Amino acid sequence: GNMKELQRTFSSDNDVKLLSFSVLPERDSVAVLRAYAQQHQVEASKWELLTGNRKDLYETARRSYFADENLGIRKGENDFLHTENFILVDKNLRIRGIYNGTLPLEIEQLVEDIKTLKRE
Repeated sequence: GNMKELQRTFSSDNDVKLLSFSVLPERDSVAVLRAYAQQHQVEASKWELLTGNRKDLYETARRSYFADENLGIRKGENDFLHTENFILVDKNLRIRGIYNGTLPLEIEQLVEDIKTLKRE
């Protein structure tokens, strides 16, 4: 729901792109994600639902987005990885903020931070 709100907020802003990475790529085929996108009115031009090889997805999540760093226990390469965090990344691929995607106040802060980032 909060990703959908971000999609709505920035629907006409070509500088903002939303990405969701599958945590269960063995289940989330392109066809499954396409059906999800249709069911939830995901605008393909604004919000991409990504899947692929589990090892590659998890490696990207851990190395590029530090997805399991805040859990305190280092997980193994094959351990399930999931986070409710939304990560704001700038055009230079630098992390500019991390937000709990389940909390409305954090989504409001994310929106404000995106607007601030766009003014830089």
